[in-house]
Amino acid sequence: MPATLALLLLGIGYYRPELLAGTRSALADSMARPLYWLTSFPSRAGRWADEMFSSHQELIERNHALEHENLILQRKVLQMAALMAENARLKELLNSTEMLEDSALVAELLGVSPDPRRQEMLVHRGRADGAFEGQPVLDAFGLVGSIVELSEHTARVLLITDTTNAVPVQVSRSGVRGIAEGSGRLDELYIRNLVPTTDIKQGDLVVSSGLGGRYPPGYPVGEVVRIEYDGADPFLRVVVRPSAQLDRSQQLLLVFRAEAQLPAPAPTPATPAPAETDSDAAEP
Repeated sequence: MPATLALLLLGIGYYRPELLAGTRSALADSMARPLYWLTSFPSRAGRWADEMFSSHQELIERNHALEHENLILQRKVLQMAALMAENARLKELLNSTEMLEDSALVAELLGVSPDPRRQEMLVHRGRADGAFEGQPVLDAFGLVGSIVELSEHTARVLLITDTTNAVPVQVSRSGVRGIAEGSGRLDELYIRNLVPTTDIKQGDLVVSSGLGGRYPPGYPVGEVVRIEYDGADPFLRVVVRPSAQLDRSQQLLLVFRAEAQLPAPAPTPATPAPAETDSDAAEP
């Protein structure tokens, strides 16, 4: 049967070729298309691989570029946050000058003493800026200390918490006066020699009294956090937490008070030469 069909088709194709033209064309297309696809597959696969590799490489490069851009933007955000924080601190500092009747100069913190026994700071102001020894130093929240040593462009500030420092203070609520002494720690001051009947209690605000003329009166020194009395000692020991942010402040205020300047040492009078006596004059 297949052979007969083949012979019939050959006969028709020989005598009437126009009848099989469409069929021959369809068969040619159906046979040639798969052969063409198979022969062109290697080149098409190569182009596809190249496109995929180049697209992957472009994506990697783009990803790296975006990571770098993200890092740059993050750095700018951090810088902006730092600038905003510094601006807030400066605003607090400038607002705090409204409490002062004296002029003040903003000073930048340069460093702190590495010696744990010395509570000191170094600020970027000196004689060239008009700073002087004994000048009171404040921050936006309270009293910091006073200048004890100067150079042309820097000053060393002794903090109120240093064991050698003492600040005349007053309890804001009751008006009780005392002396706040440094404890050697940034978070504590001590007020001693107060009798047990003294009108002072936890939470009281302690301010500078202005006695002695060095520190401006009425500026916050600290808050009473504890009152110690054991009965053996006739006096109280009042523990005060400083108002100033001694471990965080970056900008400080140097307050210009003429009465805060340390008096210059009086010149030592010259010793007069002994008078020449007649016996001395008689000697050859």
